[in-house]
Amino acid sequence: MVFRVGGSPAASEVATNQQTGATGAGDFAAQLAELERVSKEAQANSIVMRRITTELSSEKKVADERVS
Repeated sequence: MVFRVGGSPAASEVATNQQTGATGAGDFAAQLAELERVSKEAQANSIVMRRITTELSSEKKVADERVS
């Protein structure tokens, strides 16, 4: 996912809402939904990175044992 320089689309939406004075439960619910989506995406990326790190660490250990 690519964000414009200066923040996420959700942040610019919040700024727009503050400028126009638009508030309400619908805006808050949309922000919470976006937060939940981004959080789940970050968690999935973290799991992938942890798996890759573990695999590379295991391969390095095997390679080091071959050299010794």
